[in-house]
Amino acid sequence: MDIDSRYWQLVRLTNSGQCQGQVLPRVEPWFRATVAATPDADWARMIFLIWAAKGPEANLAQLSLRCFISHHIQQVCLGLAQRFGRDYGFTATDLFYLVLDDDGRMADTPPPFSLEILTTYDPAKAALSTWASRRTSHHPALNQVLLERGLYRASDWAILNDTQTGQLQRILRQYHLCSEYEVAQATTLLERYQQVYRRARMAQRLSGQRGRCQTPTAEQLRAINPDLSPKDVLAQLRHLAGQLRQYRVHVRGGPAPVYYSDNLDWETVATNHASQPPDPGDDDQDEFLQAYRQAMVKELAGAIAAVIQANVDRLRGRKPPQDWAYIQGLHLFHCQGLPMGKFAADIGLTSQVQVNRLLNLKRLRSEVRHRLLPQLYETVQRQAMAYVSADRLQAIDQTLEALLTEEVDTLIAAAAAEAQQPKGRTANSLFAQQLCTTIHSFMPGTES
Repeated sequence: MDIDSRYWQLVRLTNSGQCQGQVLPRVEPWFRATVAATPDADWARMIFLIWAAKGPEANLAQLSLRCFISHHIQQVCLGLAQRFGRDYGFTATDLFYLVLDDDGRMADTPPPFSLEILTTYDPAKAALSTWASRRTSHHPALNQVLLERGLYRASDWAILNDTQTGQLQRILRQYHLCSEYEVAQATTLLERYQQVYRRARMAQRLSGQRGRCQTPTAEQLRAINPDLSPKDVLAQLRHLAGQLRQYRVHVRGGPAPVYYSDNLDWETVATNHASQPPDPGDDDQDEFLQAYRQAMVKELAGAIAAVIQANVDRLRGRKPPQDWAYIQGLHLFHCQGLPMGKFAADIGLTSQVQVNRLLNLKRLRSEVRHRLLPQLYETVQRQAMAYVSADRLQAIDQTLEALLTEEVDTLIAAAAAEAQQPKGRTANSLFAQQLCTTIHSFMPGTES
């Protein structure tokens, strides 16, 4: 008989962030004697019923189920990396530390993700393996990391279904800078798509069928626009969904597409060659660029300080408090260039994985970006009024916003790339340099 080791072997992370199977010595003999003796049975369901009964074997049953769930969590991460990792620049290791946090103890606070999956499971609705995979796939922190890489996992048809025409028009005008003709064409396309597709979707649900939104059929595509071939209509719909997807990634903290890198730069904003006022001289251009750089540093410092302070306040409320460990960790990693595993013990933690979770650098960068962009935009817009007329400033307002977004995204990407360097890392990025300057205000008595 083939005994499934997934029921007594827990998938854990090593200090280097790799997966390793750990046999739980109390669980293996219990499983062999109590569960495996029943051949051809739904073992996960049997163990769940033992756990739910709250009897003397409930703790062993819970640990067994957590082992089983940990393998499915690992498989979801591996599957995402296999499907999307190459195109979006991530590996399964980048995902493991977000969801594989079970150390096999019974009294963990906060509870591990595997236990969250177990306590929300309803055996009447799905298999435990299905529920574990579904919960892992939709884990908020995991989805946020994927968004930061530019991956928004919703089908084109789901995006088109839940977009209102008013939203579409605003996104195309303000974010994609489309002409009114393009906006009108896209609005008509979306209205026709929703009229045809939602009717079919409703009929599907009334018949009791469920599932993901499917690609429109050739018949539906002809109904959307009978003047074009189904292939051309499908291409138009995918293009429109792609534009909406880019916007959703952007507003959720992911990288924004670059529109103007080939033909616009900061000198273009500072010097208007098309109309009034007269072109400023080289001195004015230099003055504007200097003011911009000063604004970037100032607003970046403010955003970093605000995010660190918010995290310190949150971590101070933990038992035991972790605010000082957080500050020390940021300083040792960014300013001293030490690997997380090297200083874990110095800040009261036991492994690189724990340090990674505490610092959560991807979330830190995302929150700084969220705070920085509106403040920087307001400051630079105010400065630009000294160099261009109010009418001209209004005309380039959307261009200015796109350029600032590109600049900030480049800054954040440089910080992320620097943080990935395993050895010889120094604070060369503007983000790290400013963090090292700012963090000393949180470390009384520390010299910079």
